[in-house]
Amino acid sequence: MNAPAMDTHRPPDSLTRTLANWRVAAPRNPHFRAEVWTRIQAAGDALPWGAYVRRHAAALSGALALAVAAGAVTGQGWARAQTAAKSAKLAAAYVESLDARVLSSK
Repeated sequence: MNAPAMDTHRPPDSLTRTLANWRVAAPRNPHFRAEVWTRIQAAGDALPWGAYVRRHAAALSGALALAVAAGAVTGQGWARAQTAAKSAKLAAAYVESLDARVLSSK
């Protein structure tokens, strides 16, 4: 596609003048306020918590199961890391207690 050629004969401030003179005449909606109040009242009639849970029970139980599984996996990894660190510290302390240099100075 060929781009249209630029009109380089216009003075540079023609865009500023055009934007200054530009007016938008949007059509008015005579029912705008009534529609807004209808939407506000409809939002006020939102579902109570219990009804929401009953309607979305499958999705909520799936999300809960996923959260529990993720917590279990994460907790197991954290517990293994803690156990490994404590085991290494205990082994180091045991080896240090058996060190001949330490035993001879007692």
